[in-house]
Amino acid sequence: MRKEKFFLLLIVIVLIIGIFIQINSFLNPPKANDNDNVFEAIGGDEFLNVTIKHHLKIDEKSIPDGSFETSHGKINYYDAKNITYVDTFGDKDYFIVWKTTPDKYQWVKKDNKVNQYISTYLTGGVGGKCFVEYSWEDNYVYGVMLSTKNHRFTESELIYDVLGLNKTGFDLVYSSPQHTSVGYSTGSSSHYNTVVPDRYTLSRTDPGAYYDYYEYGDNYEIDDYLESEGFD
Repeated sequence: MRKEKFFLLLIVIVLIIGIFIQINSFLNPPKANDNDNVFEAIGGDEFLNVTIKHHLKIDEKSIPDGSFETSHGKINYYDAKNITYVDTFGDKDYFIVWKTTPDKYQWVKKDNKVNQYISTYLTGGVGGKCFVEYSWEDNYVYGVMLSTKNHRFTESELIYDVLGLNKTGFDLVYSSPQHTSVGYSTGSSSHYNTVVPDRYTLSRTDPGAYYDYYEYGDNYEIDDYLESEGFD
């Protein structure tokens, strides 16, 4: 009888503590401090990192494989994580990250031997930005979908601030005005872009794309090399 009373009392105490925690959470929701930062190395190898300054991560969980609609069609994600964070006012938002093999995406052109990426935005009344990159060196695809339900992020802010990518290697795809240094697209029917740090690399990895983007005579040394390889 004493054991039954003890366990009953223990259950009551646990319930009271749980109710107290719920009430306290409701009355005092978590908020970020100015020195808080959300950091996530997608896939754990730091090839592509998410950093959101002045925000606090409050939850992280694995989610089933799924997809979302974008201006470039449906994009699938695999072995993904959903990370929830708050700002200094306690407003919540989330992002989804994943790392998977390139065979799951038809737009990946492995023969090109250059990194390729998609930058786009969600459609269907769902606010969000999306960036997916294929690394030909690692042979993996890395992706992030950043919700903009409560926090506004432009394409530029996602690529250059949140992901910390270099402006000389990554063009803005749908924003205006566009950054147009060295990235290129294979045409209006394609929605992937390649990451190319300089003309020399592009001429060696994808000569056809080099002449799609640069005029003959822009660099005579490279032109001579391409001519020796059979390109006019």
